[in-house]
Amino acid sequence: MAMHLQRREFLKASAAAAGVAMLPGAVRAASANGKLRTAHVGVGGMGGADLNSISSHPMVEVAALCDVDLARLNGAGDRHPNAKKFRDYREMIDSLGDTIDAVVVSTPDHTHAPAAMTALQHDKPVYCQKPLTHEVFEARRLRQVAAEKGLVTQMGIQVHSSAPYRRAVRMIQDGVIGKVSQVHAWSNKNWGYDGGAFTNEAAVPDTLKWNLWLGT
Repeated sequence: MAMHLQRREFLKASAAAAGVAMLPGAVRAASANGKLRTAHVGVGGMGGADLNSISSHPMVEVAALCDVDLARLNGAGDRHPNAKKFRDYREMIDSLGDTIDAVVVSTPDHTHAPAAMTALQHDKPVYCQKPLTHEVFEARRLRQVAAEKGLVTQMGIQVHSSAPYRRAVRMIQDGVIGKVSQVHAWSNKNWGYDGGAFTNEAAVPDTLKWNLWLGT
């Protein structure tokens, strides 16, 4: 994408790439400097990586940060001092209204679906880390709401947004290989968490709002 694209053109190009027509209401708000104003839900771990990557784009302005862990939130806030800070994503999305243009969801897996749905219900395009949902019906409902509102959505998953994967998706959508009835996948992954089982005796860190982490 050409770097000289204006903010509205950037959003429209993103919509075209996702195969979704954007409603005028999704692009009517414009910041004084013409940048895309993002709100980030979850700024530690993968959320921190997403924040660093997205904020590096010259057309992006980080408008808001949200994390249930105050240590993570303050760390991200130090790097983005002009961003508003929140502990509860529901409060953030509800209060900021048209001062944000898109929401990035990079929380623990169990809160992906509710955070993404909250953003969509407030007419905000969403970039959400994998897994998008825990249940199939949640994914179908997110797709339905996004389609009804004409909002751009994307799920973050390493490599899968690259050109070869996009070509494969287009080939399937165009019927090049016929109707797909089965998909077989495999992995040689042999890494991950290999520590002992967690216990109920671990203390909740003072910086963490436990109920918000649970999603309540």
